[in-house]
Amino acid sequence: MKFIEVSSLIFFSFLKITLANQPVHQPIVQLADQQLSQQTVRLRLFANLSTFPVIPKARVHAVSDSIWIVEGLNLFFNEKKLATKNFILKKLDDKFDIISVFDFNSYIAGVISKEMPLTWPLEALKAQAVVARSYALAKINERQNKAFHLDTNQMDQVFAPTNSDKAKLAVFLTDNIVLKDRKNKILKAFYHADCGGQTVPASKVWAGAVDSGTAIDPWCELRKSNEWTFETSRDNFNSKLLNTNPIVVEEKFKGRIQSFRMLDEVISVQNLRQIFGFAEIKNSPLQYMETANQILLKGKGFGHGVGLCQWGALAQARLGRSYTQILSHYYPEAQLSENKLRLSKSFMADLVFN
Repeated sequence: MKFIEVSSLIFFSFLKITLANQPVHQPIVQLADQQLSQQTVRLRLFANLSTFPVIPKARVHAVSDSIWIVEGLNLFFNEKKLATKNFILKKLDDKFDIISVFDFNSYIAGVISKEMPLTWPLEALKAQAVVARSYALAKINERQNKAFHLDTNQMDQVFAPTNSDKAKLAVFLTDNIVLKDRKNKILKAFYHADCGGQTVPASKVWAGAVDSGTAIDPWCELRKSNEWTFETSRDNFNSKLLNTNPIVVEEKFKGRIQSFRMLDEVISVQNLRQIFGFAEIKNSPLQYMETANQILLKGKGFGHGVGLCQWGALAQARLGRSYTQILSHYYPEAQLSENKLRLSKSFMADLVFN
């Protein structure tokens, strides 16, 4: 994605705008209220809008021909709640993004509420809080001088503001706890719904991703409801892959297929899932079969299979295991530690468009 360049004068004008009027959440307990970070994260709520977004009740201030600051209480756009501080960015392709500035702890609570059912045990939600925090901070570190830190959909983590005391409590009880890799860097901690009995290394799914160990998961292995089958015609399979060559399994990890070879080309299962649909090829297949006319894949689980398995976390929490035990199981080569990365406390204070 390309971002417009702005003059240093415009950049320094952002330094004067603070979050002094940021609303305070109702406390779960008084201590939790005192613990609110007031540190912020920039979230891209809408991307590539074809026309300038008109936001009811908003105060809109043009900073330049391509940047507008949008402020107000109870702001909504296309039925999605915005923050009290936002900005609109017009990009080089004349498309518009809406970027909202949220309190970081409120963001993590909002991720928990969308990524894991709030009816699940608190220890499972606490594990999700640590993983979501670790992933977010790793992404913020990667994108610290970009216009936004995180998307609010499956590209990063699904998010919506929440008033759930249970989600806020999970954040509070794990405050500042993160996962770190073997180099003592905050781990970009991936997670998924159902590993089907075995997690896989991150590097097998995304080239260059940092591995944090794998886990055997007997809880998901025993579940029959997570079995899946994908079947399609050979013609359709080859057509979508633009392939005319024989297909063979290239690589496996503990019985799970990670990639296929088509003559000189290798395609990962993750790319295959993207082409045919993540809900169709649900995770790394256990079996690949073909006939003269059909292609058949079979497997167990749902998701890329890296890191925390949410259904496995549920099963462990129900058995009385703590969130630290759950995380140690799914990230055996990572360590739990206190975060030292401090976030900005001012509105767009570190913002650079490039």
